[in-house]
Amino acid sequence: MKLRVRFSKFGPIKFIGHLDTMRFVQKAIKAAGIPVKYTEGFSPHQVLSFAFPLGVGMESESEYFDIEVVSMEGSEAFKESLNREMCEGLAVLDIYELPKKAKGAMASVSAASYRIRFHEEGLAGILEEAVCKFQGAKEVKSYKETKTGIKERNLKDAVYQIESEDGELFFMCDASSGGNLKPSALLEGLFTPYGIVLNAWDYDLIRTEVYKTEEENYVPLCEGLKRVQ
Repeated sequence: MKLRVRFSKFGPIKFIGHLDTMRFVQKAIKAAGIPVKYTEGFSPHQVLSFAFPLGVGMESESEYFDIEVVSMEGSEAFKESLNREMCEGLAVLDIYELPKKAKGAMASVSAASYRIRFHEEGLAGILEEAVCKFQGAKEVKSYKETKTGIKERNLKDAVYQIESEDGELFFMCDASSGGNLKPSALLEGLFTPYGIVLNAWDYDLIRTEVYKTEEENYVPLCEGLKRVQ
C-alpha cells in the first residue's frame, strides 16, 4: 500500500539539513514498528521518498514524503506510533492513500508557497512599496553566479503570486526541478533597489504548502487523495 504523509517542521530542528532529517525519519519509522516495505538486493532500504528538500533554517507547515507499507492498521495508529518517535518540532499531520500508478511526490512538485516574517519592523513600509512595484513591473531581473558565468533570470516568470500583509510577505513560486526559485533570490530582487541587503537571520522563512499541477492549476500534493481513516 502506497501512502503520502504530510508533516510539519518547526523550531530548532529547522537547522538540521534535509539528508539528516530524512535519516532521522527512517529511524523513527523503524523504531515505531511501521511495517514499511524494503527494496530487494544486497543493500535493502525503505521504500521512502521526500517531495521537496527543505533548506536549512527554513520551517514548514506542510511537507510530504511517500512511503510503501506492507499493511496498515489505520491513520491514527500510524500517526500516534510515529509521532511518539519523532523529535520536538517534527509532527505527522495527515496520511493519504496513493493510487498504484500515481506519480511520486518528488516528481510531482511544480510550485511552493512561503510566508516571511521580518525581524525589523521598519521594513513593513518598504516591503509594501516593493511588492507593489514588483506586481506592476514587466520584469525584475535576478543574477546568479555559476561555474559558466553570470546567469540572468526574470523573477516575474517564476513568481506566480505575491502580496504583503501586516509586514509579512506571502508568495507562491516555481519549485520544479528545472526552475526552482530560492526565496532569497526574490528578497534580493525586492530590496536591492532600496540598498537593503538581508541576511538569513533578518527574517523567519516558513514554507506553507507544496503544489502539483492539475489541469493548469496548482493544487496541494494531497489534493484529490483519499485520507486514510
